[in-house]
Amino acid sequence: MRITCPKCMFQQDVPDEKIPPHAKKATCPKCKEKFQFRDLEEPEEFTLEDEPAAEEEASSDSREHDFATYQDEKPAQEKSREEDQEESLWSKLEDLGGPAEEPQRDQAAPGESSASPWENLQQYGFFPGFFETVKRVMLAPGPFFRKMQPGGLGMPLAFFILVSVIQVLASFLWNMTGMFPAAAEHGAPGMGIGMVGAGSILILLVYPLFMVAWIFIASGVTHLFLMAFQAGRSGFEGTFRATAYGSAPMLLGVLPILGPFIGALWSLVVTVMGYRYIHGTTYPRVILALIAPIMIIVLLATMMMGGPGM
Repeated sequence: MRITCPKCMFQQDVPDEKIPPHAKKATCPKCKEKFQFRDLEEPEEFTLEDEPAAEEEASSDSREHDFATYQDEKPAQEKSREEDQEESLWSKLEDLGGPAEEPQRDQAAPGESSASPWENLQQYGFFPGFFETVKRVMLAPGPFFRKMQPGGLGMPLAFFILVSVIQVLASFLWNMTGMFPAAAEHGAPGMGIGMVGAGSILILLVYPLFMVAWIFIASGVTHLFLMAFQAGRSGFEGTFRATAYGSAPMLLGVLPILGPFIGALWSLVVTVMGYRYIHGTTYPRVILALIAPIMIIVLLATMMMGGPGM
């Protein structure tokens, strides 16, 4: 059958077998004009309604086709039912997941391997990436650790070493100026390392090696107890990354007197949040995992002190 658009006179030969038997209207592929291209004889019968029913109107509209591509189509009601079933299926799939109490891990932005600017120095630059990471850990630890993705141990370790070196350098400078004697007494805050006289330079050189050993041991012990309480699903790397980046508030140790204590407390809080979000667990499990080794040490110390008297 040759079909001609009455508006733009575009013509096209369409095989009869490709024309649905009840199709009456067509849409021109050139000007998009809708027109009736043939009349279908229908048996005469009484009309009992003044206006066509909604189903008849829908049926009439469904007969409009683009005569460039004729295909048989499913009824509108059947399509609607299939769409509803598909939406219902996807809704059920989206509802599947972990318990409501466990936080969801967000995805990092495209092009980023992690939520840490420190691991995207090509984008942020060295110092801006470092200080932006410190700011995010201290002020928005939840979003920071939720977006944390696996990326190895090298960059988190470098971040931790840099924080530690800045902290100990500040203590060294306070000691040299003599402005804050308390800084000289406490030296590397929280680690019990004194920095006095010429020995300070040697300690400054050895200190990074000491901190490397400390973070691996601390992360390893912490991860063992996290696994014991079923709270270490992201592996040792997740625990290590939370420990390393959780040290950011320790930069407050550059302030004498109260700086180290505030930094240590702040660091503990954000590190606990890091364990929770990176491992997708809960606060009670994380806290139990942190308290358990302390309780074991206290118990062993008590037994050793009471041993000779028994």
